Amino acid sequence: MKMKVFTGRWYDTMDAFNNWAKGKALTKEVLIHTHAEFNPIYEDKEVALTIVVIHPEDPHWDKTEPQLTAPIHNVPVPHIKIEEIKVTQ
Repeated sequence: MKMKVFTGRWYDTMDAFNNWAKGKALTKEVLIHTHAEFNPIYEDKEVALTIVVIHPEDPHWDKTEPQLTAPIHNVPVPHIKIEEIKVTQ
């Protein structure tokens, strides 16, 4: 068995855990323990969250699926005209 620990501000921890767990079957062989606590090092009295996952020793469990991001074009794309480009904020 292996252990994976996610810790930090509650929203960062939940995002990291959800990204890791995406596409994985969290069956009875996977143990998940959560612990929330007040952490005085964070501003505005934010809550720290720790998620401990104990899972089988399998390479499938060690991977985090890549997240889709917006494409970045370093060079102009020939089929797009400058007049068609709209910049939004």
